[in-house]
Amino acid sequence: MTNDNNLVQFLRHYGPIPAADNMYDELIQSEIEHHGIDPAIHITPARLKEVQENFELEHPRNVILTGTAGDGKTFHCRQIWTAFSGDVKLWEEGKKTVSLPLPASGKTLVIVKDLSELTHSEKVGILDDLAVSLRDQNSDIIYLVAANDGQLLASWRDRAESQGSKEQNTFKTVEDMLVEDRATDETLNLLLYNLSRLDASEHFQELIEQIVEHPLWSNCNGCELFESDGTTTCPIRINRERMRTNGDGIVFRKRLGELMQLARANRMHIPIRDLLLLGVNILLGDRQHGRTLLTCRTAKNRAEKEDYRLTNPYANVFGMNIPEHQRQQYQVFNVLEAFGIGRETDNKFDNLLIYGSYSDSKLYLDFVSKDAYYGAAAYERYLRDYLEGERENIEEFMRALSRQRQRLFFSIPENDALDPWRLTVYRASGEFLEFVDALKHERDLSRVSEALVRGLNRTFCGMMIDDGTKLYVASSGGDGRGRIASILNYDLPTTRHRRDPYLKFALGGDGTTPCMQVVDPASDSNSVVDSLTLQLTHFEYLIRVAGGSLPASFSRQCNEDFLDFKLRLITRLDDLIGEEPSKGEVNLQALTVDEHGRAHHDNVRIKVGS
Repeated sequence: MTNDNNLVQFLRHYGPIPAADNMYDELIQSEIEHHGIDPAIHITPARLKEVQENFELEHPRNVILTGTAGDGKTFHCRQIWTAFSGDVKLWEEGKKTVSLPLPASGKTLVIVKDLSELTHSEKVGILDDLAVSLRDQNSDIIYLVAANDGQLLASWRDRAESQGSKEQNTFKTVEDMLVEDRATDETLNLLLYNLSRLDASEHFQELIEQIVEHPLWSNCNGCELFESDGTTTCPIRINRERMRTNGDGIVFRKRLGELMQLARANRMHIPIRDLLLLGVNILLGDRQHGRTLLTCRTAKNRAEKEDYRLTNPYANVFGMNIPEHQRQQYQVFNVLEAFGIGRETDNKFDNLLIYGSYSDSKLYLDFVSKDAYYGAAAYERYLRDYLEGERENIEEFMRALSRQRQRLFFSIPENDALDPWRLTVYRASGEFLEFVDALKHERDLSRVSEALVRGLNRTFCGMMIDDGTKLYVASSGGDGRGRIASILNYDLPTTRHRRDPYLKFALGGDGTTPCMQVVDPASDSNSVVDSLTLQLTHFEYLIRVAGGSLPASFSRQCNEDFLDFKLRLITRLDDLIGEEPSKGEVNLQALTVDEHGRAHHDNVRIKVGS
């Protein structure tokens, strides 16, 4: 008989289910007790240690936790409540604010579970008292406030505008701290932590490990779908094996983590709640109409009918088991969908998938035929109809082909024959990750950095310059946004220089995004003249331009960003090292490019009337 595993029933509460129990920390706690889940699945709150240590001080600071819904703000608050002996039953009564004494300082800690849950008058009262406590270290009341970024700033701005300059200055300081990602400011008794700035890829690996290696999977022993030798036809157990690190899961999880790193570098945030939802959906997703997630009973039904196309974990990554209008409600699916995996075509991959089985391709054998559940068995009948001229089900074939592209992206290891990143919108993603890793570990960057500089030169000048060892900062007169910029203002080396400004690449403050900096070595501290963060979209743009093509889908905005940077740079370099114009004469350098892509500049002197 089929076992009903309590772990599966519990995990469904974290998935994309209509009841949306996964939205509330309190409801999840009751389900943990109901299903006997031990140990509980959770992420160690990212800032819990710092927050707890702060409230243990004799002179603690107020704490504001910001972030989007699902980042764990309420979870942090509940952990602090229990850490300082708060009554669990009182917390579960659902009050919007609770308070308790802090033993070391003797102050009263007021915890605001969610600022957005308060009425307008309640918000005003809390913010009035919080503002006083921020400015007065001797206040008897200290606050821990959980608040959505936008809600916090909007509510505080409205309040400050009706107050005097002192209140407006307090608001402006908090706003600046949030924008600049600063935890402290010397003028305020405050610690400000933005939980949206945390690394989703690390949290995801931790959550997946807890899910797939949970001891309650032993409840499957004795199920008729589970053989004594460990083999199984259960789609839940098959999907679990695909996410474990002792097999195919190594590549699957690595690539998922890389997608999250890339999303972060492109300013796309995935809340912790959505990471749990994603992990559960990969494991339990079911594409049968009217269903979203597998149960033990429906898993048996899929196994008996060998209908594994409905439980494909690689398609579940993108929420393909959920109707489109519902899928758009979840941030994680919107973020992952933006990579276009499954929709993007590539000749090498498509030739392999369409003609590989008829050409005795070893790659087809290794990466399609050998997957007994989600490879050839789920695909070849649609392929056969397509090649034999059956066109009535062409849409079903295209969907099956899309699912194979998705499966290959998450299962094919790094190799010279096939680059999985060619299946995404951002085809230079592999180079981006390599570049970031090289910056972290101070390895040679010349191959990628020269391509980036080549792309910059072509963007700055509008000419097919092949040089990637020197940055040409050119303008066209007027506002400098002309299509062709042939007046050379500055040429900057890309290696460290003793006296002259030079271009260098470095990691941004988040540790995952590269930035390019123009550095003045003549200043006391090698100060940065100007810099620009290279989001994934910017990086992709430069690599494609360096390769001779222009990505129309996002070229305009990237082009504008780089032109803005160039014009700022010209202004700042003029102030720093610009020469005074000679009387009666204007000196210009005309930039040209020869047929080999080499840049040349000639001095042009123009006499002006006296």
